[in-house]
Amino acid sequence: MIFININVKRTHPDAVIPDFAHDTDTGADLYTCEELILLAGEKAIARTGLIFDLPLGRGFQVRNRSGNTIKGVPVKVVLGSEVVDMRADITVYLGTVDQGYRNEVGIMIKNEESFPVLIPKGTKLAQMVLERVQQCTFTEVEEVSETERGLGGF
Repeated sequence: MIFININVKRTHPDAVIPDFAHDTDTGADLYTCEELILLAGEKAIARTGLIFDLPLGRGFQVRNRSGNTIKGVPVKVVLGSEVVDMRADITVYLGTVDQGYRNEVGIMIKNEESFPVLIPKGTKLAQMVLERVQQCTFTEVEEVSETERGLGGF
């Protein structure tokens, strides 16, 4: 296994440095640094309170956690006069953190429920996967090579 050091700056006192739940995990968990109320169907950016100083040739992909996709995200919901802990269907949209980005990383989300939810501070909401970045050049041509698949797809 190859280990790369990533410098991280906290921009919020309650920010949690990402961690790997298991030694063999591909994604490091990202946590919310503030509570967030989402209305039904609402989109928002959950704050992490973190800025990353990525080395040249590296980037992060911010992704949903598979456990949250299947089980739901732990939230709080107001039912009448009581607050109830439950799990809600929250979509985490794929995001890219480029090497040159030097602002706080946010987690793009949407409340898929038909009721408002409160995502508590410190919720393990997403994961980030470190990737090697390669760029390329694009050359316009008149024809492209043929393959067995051809036009098959959608």
